[in-house]
Amino acid sequence: MSSPRETYLHGHHRSVLSAHSARTAEDAAAFLLPHIEPGMRLLDFGCGPGTITVGLADAVGSSGSVLGIDISDGLQTEWDLRLKETDATNLEFRVDDIYETELEQGQFDVVYAHQILQHLAYPVGALKAATRLAKRGGLVGIREVDWGTFAAFPESKALDDFRRVYDAVAIRNGGNPHAGRHVLEWMEATGELTDIQITTSTWTFYEESGKTWWGDQWSQRILESDIAVKAIEYGIATRTELEAISRGWQEWKHAPGSVSCFTHFEGLARRA
Repeated sequence: MSSPRETYLHGHHRSVLSAHSARTAEDAAAFLLPHIEPGMRLLDFGCGPGTITVGLADAVGSSGSVLGIDISDGLQTEWDLRLKETDATNLEFRVDDIYETELEQGQFDVVYAHQILQHLAYPVGALKAATRLAKRGGLVGIREVDWGTFAAFPESKALDDFRRVYDAVAIRNGGNPHAGRHVLEWMEATGELTDIQITTSTWTFYEESGKTWWGDQWSQRILESDIAVKAIEYGIATRTELEAISRGWQEWKHAPGSVSCFTHFEGLARRA
C-alpha cells in the first residue's frame, strides 16, 4: 500500500521534545506493564524521543528486546542520548513507516503505541499494520488522549481559545483530537483483535510543580511548536491570538485553586 502523507501535529521543536521526554513507561504504559514478561520481544511504534521505550526495555529484561520506530528522521540525537543514558543492550531505535514497514510479520510478543493514532488520517490502517507484526495471541496495547475531556479551573477565554485552536489544527492536519473515545471502535475495526479491554486514566495538575510544568510547556508550545506554525498557516489563529493563549496558560498556573485534567483511553487486546 502507498504510505499516506501524515502531518504530525506537534512537530519536534525543543519545547515538544522536552515535554515528551518527561513521559515514562510507568505512567504511559501502566495498563500494559503487568502483562509484560522477561524475554518478550516488543515493538514501540511512533516511539518519539524514546523515554517510554527505555522503560519497556527494562520490563522485558536483558533476555528480551525492544525496538522503537518512528517515521521522523529528526529523532536520532534523542535516541543516541537514550542509548547512552541507559547503556542498554536490548534496545534499538530506527526510522520506519508503520504503513510500509519491512519488519517481518508475527515476530513480536507485544506491539505498543502511545498517542500516535490521533495524528493519523488512517488510524485503523496503521493499527491493522501494527497488529500484523504481533504473534498470534500476542498483545497489542494503545493509549490515546481525548481532548474533549479537558477541564480546567478557572475557566478563561484564553483556554477556550487554546482548545479551539488545538482541535482545529489537529482536524485540518487529518487527525482526531478526540481519538481516545474511538480506541474501542478502531480496535474492533481491524478485524484482527480479540479479548479487547478498555481502561482509562487521567492526567491531573493541581500541585505547584505539576501546574508549573504543564502551564510553562503549553505557554511555549502554543507559540513555538508546529501547532503555532500550522495555526497561522491555516488561518486558524493570528500570532497575537496565540500570544494571548500563551499568557492565559501563565495566568492559569498562578491562579488560586487552579486545576486541570483530561482523560486517556487505553486499549489492550490480543491478535486473533
